[in-house]
Amino acid sequence: MTDPAAHPSPSVKYSLPWISGILTGILSGVVLGFFLKVIQANTGEQVYTLLLNIDFVPGLPLTLPEFIEFSLHLIVSVAIAIFYLWWVQRSGLPMFKGILLGAVSSLLYIPLSQLSPRVPDLYDLTAILYWIVGHLLFGIVLGLCGKYINTKKATPVS
Repeated sequence: MTDPAAHPSPSVKYSLPWISGILTGILSGVVLGFFLKVIQANTGEQVYTLLLNIDFVPGLPLTLPEFIEFSLHLIVSVAIAIFYLWWVQRSGLPMFKGILLGAVSSLLYIPLSQLSPRVPDLYDLTAILYWIVGHLLFGIVLGLCGKYINTKKATPVS
């Protein structure tokens, strides 16, 4: 009889990483949010407003308290992080995949900038640059968390 701790089944090995995904999503989402909030406060570019914008969600008021809008942003970030960690569990490359997800998520600028008059224009190059840098930072934090989590799982416990 095999020891389940020493030889976990593939279904356990590749199960969704709920706890680490939640923590990774919160950390990476907070870093992105803080970065964009600081940029907006210092430059006036409405990139933090764009991040929290919910004008396009049917059934919700045009504006909600900031903490609720930020919580919605964190829910999206957690979902991305859970997917990311599951993906890294299956095939490695945590930094590459983290930065790739950050880069891909920065493409949301295109549709989001079209959905509200309160956010930067589609052709606002300064806002686009800040948005991309913030999302690459998000991806780097994902990658660092993924590397850390993979290192902790690979290290045998005595």
